[in-house]
Amino acid sequence: MSAAYARGGQPKNMAGGVILILSSLLAALLVAAGLMYAMGTSARHEAAITAAGCEPGLAPDGLPCTTAQMLTSQYTAIVTPASQQLATDMAAFTANERRNLAAAETALTAEVMSEHAFGTNLAAIKFPVTMAPIAKALIQANQARAKLTAEQAQALSLTQLRSFNHQIQTANAAVQADMKLLSRALATKPPAS
Repeated sequence: MSAAYARGGQPKNMAGGVILILSSLLAALLVAAGLMYAMGTSARHEAAITAAGCEPGLAPDGLPCTTAQMLTSQYTAIVTPASQQLATDMAAFTANERRNLAAAETALTAEVMSEHAFGTNLAAIKFPVTMAPIAKALIQANQARAKLTAEQAQALSLTQLRSFNHQIQTANAAVQADMKLLSRALATKPPAS
């Protein structure tokens, strides 16, 4: 019997700590890359409009096509890094949900921060009247998911923590469904005249 077990403790798991640190660093790098990408969105948008030109006519929302393209660009600039960050946070949670309560809760706290940032950034976009209800539903579904994730992060045991998993999956499905609706609304082309 090892000395750690004889004292009633668990042996230190250096590999788990290293993995947690590396995944946290990767997450931080992805967030930084996403923010740098988002800061250049306007310049990329203008270059794309200049290079490709805008098809004549109005987008389905009644806005000039450059505005519709800008909305799509803004939405993509928010969704892409947010999805990557959430995937990283969820992977860190999954890696720890059965054996390390503190690490799992840390991953959940990171998820909550990512979910809040996504909702805040999405709310900053001025969607046209035709898309605003879809965007509002997405923001509300994301807020509900963030609230549930925050509750899960307060669990007192691994069993209690995992008891939230089905509700979280349902909340994630609701967010994904609303994201698909908004993406479809942004991608719809006006009918030919």
